[in-house]
Amino acid sequence: MSTATAAAPKKRKKEPLKVPDYLIYEVVRGKPIYYKGYKDVLNGTKTFEEITMESILQSWLKAQITIFIGGLLKMTNYHITVGEMGINLSRQDKRGADISIFRKDNILLVNKFSDLPPEIIIEIDVRAEVEDRHEMDYVAEKTDDYHRFGVKRIIWIFTKAKKVITANAGQPWLMDDWSADVEIMEGIKFNVAEMVKDF
Repeated sequence: MSTATAAAPKKRKKEPLKVPDYLIYEVVRGKPIYYKGYKDVLNGTKTFEEITMESILQSWLKAQITIFIGGLLKMTNYHITVGEMGINLSRQDKRGADISIFRKDNILLVNKFSDLPPEIIIEIDVRAEVEDRHEMDYVAEKTDDYHRFGVKRIIWIFTKAKKVITANAGQPWLMDDWSADVEIMEGIKFNVAEMVKDF
């Protein structure tokens, strides 16, 4: 006598999370990197504006560094851009930079992302969702991409850790506290701790 056995219920495939394009921060190797906190927008606990807007400290530092550098660069062969400028590293790679310093002969004033490398980029904090990676993996990858594209110096400012990393192409990275002078280019330095102290 045979006994009937109940068929095991079929496991449903988990549908991949559909993320709208407006939550894409950068594109690397053809794959999207989303804004930090994008899942909070998807589940309705935060708005898009909340995850993309900067803190007072981030915004203030960006402004102060831009004013400081801008004044010193005014009579030189450089231009400065600010405000998460888009950079086309390749057809499959698009990055965003907080502050960029271009040679005057290597920048076009056009209404699109830059296809030309800045000489120097200054980044303030990580704006990307790194998922299951460490933030420093993202920092290293983005820095290496910038160097391959032709950017000579990348300066990272981390507001929580109060650290500054300077990554010159072909040289070891340097990490300092905010209290150390950071060289942007020859003869031009800034000190985050001094800026904050003078607020």
